[in-house]
This record gives sequence, C-alpha cells and structure tokens, in this order.
Amino acid sequence: MAQATRNPRTSTGASAPLSDDPIESATTWLQLNSKPILLAVGGAAVAAAAVLIYRSSAASTREKASIALYEAQAPFVQGKLPEAQRELEKVATRFGGTASGQQAAILLGQALYGQNKVDEGIKSLEKALGSASPEFKSNIESLIAAGYEQKNEMVKAAEHYGKAAALAPYKSEKYNHQASQARSLMAAGKNADAKKIWEELSKLEGEPVQQEATVRLGELAAKG
Repeated sequence: MAQATRNPRTSTGASAPLSDDPIESATTWLQLNSKPILLAVGGAAVAAAAVLIYRSSAASTREKASIALYEAQAPFVQGKLPEAQRELEKVATRFGGTASGQQAAILLGQALYGQNKVDEGIKSLEKALGSASPEFKSNIESLIAAGYEQKNEMVKAAEHYGKAAALAPYKSEKYNHQASQARSLMAAGKNADAKKIWEELSKLEGEPVQQEATVRLGELAAKG
C-alpha cells in the first residue's frame, strides 16, 4: 500500500511538502521562519552595537577627563592657585562622574584652602562628596576635617575625621584618620573621648600608629 504524503500547512495557510530528510526539513523551516530569525539577530546586533558605543564613549570621556586634569594640575603645582582654581573647577564640573573629575574636586578644595577661602573650600568638597565614588569619600571627608582644623573648629574636625575613618577602604587609612580624630579631640579639650580612641589604637600590634597612641595615653595620664 502506498504511504500517504504528509502535507502540513505553512504559516500562511498554503500547503508545503515536508521531507523526512533532516537537512531538507531544516532548510524548509529556515525559509518559513527567515523573517523572525533576521529580526531577532538584528535586534541582538543593535544591542551589541549600543553596548560597544557606550563603552567607547565612556572610555573617550575618561581619556578627556584625564588630559584635562593633567593640564589643570600645572598651575596648582606651580602655586598659581587662582588659575588652578578656575581650571580645576572646569574639570570637576564637566567630568564629575569620572575618577579624574573627583580628583580635581579634591585638588580644588586644597587650592581654595591655600587662598584662605576655607568656607568656600568646605562647601565645594561637601558638594563633591554627594556624588563621589566610594574610594574617594574617605579622602574628601578627611579634607573637610582639615578645613575645620584650619578654622580652629576642632570638634567639627574630629567629627569629619571620624566619618573619614568609617569610610576608609583600608585599615591603615582608617587608623590614621582615627588618630587625627583623637588629636582634634585633644585640641578641643575632650580628653576623655580622645583617650578612648587612643586606647583602641594602642592595642594594634605592629601598626605604626600604635607607638603614637602609647605616647598620647602617657600625655593624658600626666594631665590627670
């Protein structure tokens, strides 16, 4: 008895022969589904192109920011602080989302401090802190503390050194900020609070800050 011919419908409703040959079957399937396949491949290609464009654009921005920072550093190194301030402000504003832009914000704070524009420097650093990457936050807090030291507001300085210690990515950096916090507290006459910090730092075997902590505890003991 002759075998009946299989004659399935296509997606358009027309009949199309279906062979038992797997290669021929695959070819037929690709012909019927070529449009959706091309659409899917095209969509993936567009997405991949978008990612490449974004990465290329980000790399270009970082490179421009790095060059701008390098150029802005020249007057800062030369001690031309008003000129450095103008150039660093441009870099910090234009490239704030990059590492170079955030480094520019830190240098800008120092340039302002160097011109005795301490309040302006603190304000500028506080603004930069809001959008700073985690690796920069500790340094910015420390520099804010230094500004309050310059104003002889030692309690505020201690507060920001404490914040810098909490944000420090490395233990040695944390300990240094804690030591600065304790010094500021001592300068503010808050010896009891300073003593607590020095006592903790004096327990850090092998850390450079341990020796200073021991000396400071001796000084506090002598004061009664």
